[in-house]
Amino acid sequence: MKKQQPYLLFAFVLATLASCQQNNTTQSSNTLSIGTLQMQAANDPAWQFENLQLYPVLNTNPGDGALSGLKLLSEAMQIPGFRILEHKQFGRTSEGMVNSLTVVNKSQDTVLLLSGDVVTGGNQDRVIAQNEIVMPGTIRNIPVFCVEQHRWQYYDSTATDPERQVAAFRGYYNMASPTVRNAVYAGNQHGVWSAVGKITSASKAETPTATYAALEQEGEVKKRRDAYLQFFENKSEAYPRMSGVVAVCNGKVIGVDIFSSPDIFHRQFKSLLHGYAADASTTAGSENADPKDAADAFRQVANRARSNQESDENIGKFNWNGKWVHLYWK
Repeated sequence: MKKQQPYLLFAFVLATLASCQQNNTTQSSNTLSIGTLQMQAANDPAWQFENLQLYPVLNTNPGDGALSGLKLLSEAMQIPGFRILEHKQFGRTSEGMVNSLTVVNKSQDTVLLLSGDVVTGGNQDRVIAQNEIVMPGTIRNIPVFCVEQHRWQYYDSTATDPERQVAAFRGYYNMASPTVRNAVYAGNQHGVWSAVGKITSASKAETPTATYAALEQEGEVKKRRDAYLQFFENKSEAYPRMSGVVAVCNGKVIGVDIFSSPDIFHRQFKSLLHGYAADASTTAGSENADPKDAADAFRQVANRARSNQESDENIGKFNWNGKWVHLYWK
């Protein structure tokens, strides 16, 4: 028997190690794993309603859970000492007031604001423009876009006099639909207004002020959207480590949202779902989702968790204290 050359054996070992370390990606017939993130890789009827298909994403090793202590904006709006106000210029020019709000956090909680969060009230409803962390005991200005065109006055008759004086926002209205969020990511106010007009028109929820929150008007489209919400709302409870979803509508990936903390995801899921359902309930067609498309979107987003690169034109990544918090599809 011919003796194997040492250099050939050495090359074989190197090739094997490189193959094992190349991407740390594994796939079975049911799951696709990248690092600690694991996506259901096949269509599951339990996660499909009409033209909306969701692919659950689990975080099999979410870490020490420190991020779970962050309050979401919907929660913070109910905390004494936390308020969002119209931008206070302190005697300076009013330029830029429409696209900026002032956040006052006198509470002991650290608050996570997500790009796409919609707040109602003030002089005009707004959508948060980028992910932010607001520390306890701080006052800061944040970038926003308008999601209401034809109002610039404080009209909340139930507000207290102090709230009227500072034009405080009193309501939280879910995560915006992917159509609106994409315009927010693009950073164009006219694009945001156009996207809001598209979704409210398709929902038959047009109002004199053209606000996105008019989606709550009763009607046939709202009933249809509510059916999506009722179908999906409690499904995540069976997956304690579920930390995200890939959303496909009428065969097209419309969104990917993954959080490092399953706890944050579970608390934000209903709001995210509202946005997905808003688009799905106004999108015609019933084309089946292609698992390959969902898998490709998941790979692109999940690989960013292990990369030093942050956001680009297709994928967003929000880090805080050296850890990633939110990965999302733009």
